Amino acid sequence: MTDKNISLHDQFSVKPEDLRYRCDPGLLEFESTEELEPLEEVIGQDRAVRSLEFGLSMQSFGYNIYAAGPPGTGKKSLLKTFVERLAAKKPVPPDIVFLHNFSDPDNPRAIKVPAGIGNEFNRDMEELVEGLRQEIPKALQSEDYEKRRTELIEKFQLKRAQLIESVQVRARKKNLALKGDGAQILAVPVVNGEEMTPEQFERLSEEEQGRIREQQKEISEEIQDAYREIRELQQRTQEHLKDLDRRIALIAAGHLLSNLRNKYIQLPEILDYLKAVQQNVLDNLSDFLQPEREGQPMQALMMGLRTGDRPDALSRYRVNVIVDNSRQKGAPVVIESHPTYRNLIGCIEREAAMGTLYTNFTMIRAGSILKANGGFLIVDIADLLPSPFAWESLKRVIQNCEVKIEDVSEQYGLVATAGLRPQPVSAQVKVVIIGNPHLYGLLYSLDEDFQKLFKVKSDFDVMMKRDHHRIGQYAHYVRRLCEGEKLLHFDRGAVAGLIEYSARIVSDQNRLSLRFSEIADIIREASYWASRNGGKLVGRSDVERAIEERNYRSNLLEERLQEMIDEKHILIDAAGEKVGQINGLSIYSLGDYTFGKPTRITAQISVGDKGVVNIEREAHLSGNIHDKGVLILSGYLHGKYGNRHPLALNASICFEQSYAGVDGDSASSTELYAVLSSLSGAPLRQSIAVTSSVNQLGTVQPIGGVNEKIEGFFTTCKLHQLTGEQGVLIPRQNIRNLMLKDEVIEAVREGKFHIYAISTIDEGLEILTGVPAGALQADGTYPPDSIHGRVQKRLDEIWEEVQHRLPTVVSAQSVQ
Repeated sequence: MTDKNISLHDQFSVKPEDLRYRCDPGLLEFESTEELEPLEEVIGQDRAVRSLEFGLSMQSFGYNIYAAGPPGTGKKSLLKTFVERLAAKKPVPPDIVFLHNFSDPDNPRAIKVPAGIGNEFNRDMEELVEGLRQEIPKALQSEDYEKRRTELIEKFQLKRAQLIESVQVRARKKNLALKGDGAQILAVPVVNGEEMTPEQFERLSEEEQGRIREQQKEISEEIQDAYREIRELQQRTQEHLKDLDRRIALIAAGHLLSNLRNKYIQLPEILDYLKAVQQNVLDNLSDFLQPEREGQPMQALMMGLRTGDRPDALSRYRVNVIVDNSRQKGAPVVIESHPTYRNLIGCIEREAAMGTLYTNFTMIRAGSILKANGGFLIVDIADLLPSPFAWESLKRVIQNCEVKIEDVSEQYGLVATAGLRPQPVSAQVKVVIIGNPHLYGLLYSLDEDFQKLFKVKSDFDVMMKRDHHRIGQYAHYVRRLCEGEKLLHFDRGAVAGLIEYSARIVSDQNRLSLRFSEIADIIREASYWASRNGGKLVGRSDVERAIEERNYRSNLLEERLQEMIDEKHILIDAAGEKVGQINGLSIYSLGDYTFGKPTRITAQISVGDKGVVNIEREAHLSGNIHDKGVLILSGYLHGKYGNRHPLALNASICFEQSYAGVDGDSASSTELYAVLSSLSGAPLRQSIAVTSSVNQLGTVQPIGGVNEKIEGFFTTCKLHQLTGEQGVLIPRQNIRNLMLKDEVIEAVREGKFHIYAISTIDEGLEILTGVPAGALQADGTYPPDSIHGRVQKRLDEIWEEVQHRLPTVVSAQSVQ
């Protein structure tokens, strides 16, 4: 290493102590988490909690909540805990029951009763029906009843006989005899006590025949009058019998209904229903006298289809409790994990019997919205949107404050069938939707109802600033999880290791992760490895083992790629110098695992007017952000070298052996170094890999995945053998993001590997080439021995060559 390189090394090298945040176990005021109290508060989600408190307490229309945040931040569990805490302070909402509508059986009544009254009323109605089954038959079979009934019937029969005898007497006076039954009665002439035959009648004179016919007509009218009077008498008698039945039944069973009315005197809707029940019972006393219809299923079924009842004719007196809050403490909190239309709104079930479907009001079922009435409903938008009709139905409920239970096919006019039309049920529910920020933006922009109905956004963060208080909260969280899941407790060294892993997740030395699903998994796995090794507490080594094992389960592809580099199937140089060639660093994400890998980037320069050509873009393997980064290179070259004459060159840039898509701008500075090397002829050190983006002014900008990229190149260098020359060039702003593995830090401490932090392209050029970048002089030129001076000279030569080839002045061309 030359003196110049040593000076650059000292100037830009990151110290080993800056490569990772270390959590000092000595600052943790406990020996193990068993000494701590379980965490009760929410960690690091102050903004989300404040939004939730506002949204959940705001009673005005439309102040429902959209909880936005990436997966793994504990949104659902936090929401459940937070909402349940608030719900416990609210009153218990009423029960919801459906009752038979005696005036319109196809339109069942929905009423609300105080919590616990629904099932109690159901039991009372069952007892009432059972009591009526016993009392009514008993009363209608008593001696007193039979005596009164017999008197009415005998009175009717006597009067009927008198009317008939009166007509017969008048007929005999006219020498006529009444012959026939109730359907048809004829007046037959009588001679000497015998009925006249047709032949005898024909032998009479016409005058005599006319007289007889006139008498027959008079008697027929009297017969009709008599039978009309008999029918009226019969009808009155039947009414008297029914009235007797009602009076006797009411005397016998009235106390049962009276007791219920007294019990529910404070509930007008139940009193109205009981009044209708009494009238219906008195109108259908025969239902209480008939035996069970076990032998007549089809007849009972047809009655059920017509009246809306099930085969049991007395089912109309049942109480269908669709929401029972008798055991509820505070307002309900419902988490709907499968938000289909049926599960949200409810349904009307059907049963099959004798090849026919039937239903009635007892088969109405509530959905999660009614179960959450008076409380809170939590739904994941990713589950809600794909379910047909569910999203629109939920919005309709919020807008109308009522739930209408019906078949979705009927609601949207797909099938027109006669069936139940239950009364709508009023519903007041606070809806909390869980989703990601992207879906929130789409719904807010594209769904005009969304912004009216979900006015509160609760943003869940993925990280929080690290301080002593937050570290203490982490330890209390470990205590709660260990206690709740019967895991081994952590000593303070293990907690310190967990804190460092949390910082690694977010790639920030000053912040901790709020993705507690991932943190919880490491806690569980560390407990497993500790118990497997016979430990009583989880130590730091167990946490490290859990992390290593988790990585090992997922890093097969990473190992295969590194093997291909070692076997020269993927060409990477980790030593020497080359012109127009440099090692960039790429990130590969497998979902549960992310790793870095070096990628060779090359640049070729020739005379032309195409400017910077992105080969990945031409091959349709480049994403928009990467294309933007390449265009920024054009801006840099124009600003740096295009003031004296147009840039007439072709500069092709390629990610070698890259056969999949490339995106992101973290290789834009790397590509620029390759172009400047190719133009200047200055070779680049292959022992140094580069990752950073750049702007048009040559300022290096921070990138993501810095730890994985450094570790990826470090692994490659280990395969080639560490020489002390290898390292990685990163943006200075990324120093705070460094949370490197111990083996990398140890190699840096021993001088076998280096991390260089730079702020400008010029600084990177000097490290990569060992040649000064060169500053712009007063005459608008660069020092001839500098990188920029060499580039400018090469561009001047290209311009002169273009001028020599073309007799006319070449018009200025923009670098594409």
